[in-house]
Amino acid sequence: MDDYQKWLEAAAAIAQDIDYLKASLQMKDLEPLQIALAVYRKNAETGVPWPSPDDLYCIRTRPQGSNVRISTEMRQDFRLAC
Repeated sequence: MDDYQKWLEAAAAIAQDIDYLKASLQMKDLEPLQIALAVYRKNAETGVPWPSPDDLYCIRTRPQGSNVRISTEMRQDFRLAC
């Protein structure tokens, strides 16, 4: 499976979560999942490599005036000790 397919599968899983949770949560509670969904789809479209299992993929939102700025990064300083 290539990176494009991995991002799309992850996006599909989040979309299913959103559909499932809509019945029990308010829309503001779904915002983090909707942002993740948009980022995953964009990553698939733009060819972003799928992160290593040892890396933590971070999505952050920062208010900027009337808009929300989204930043992403792969954090390699969070390694799990076995």
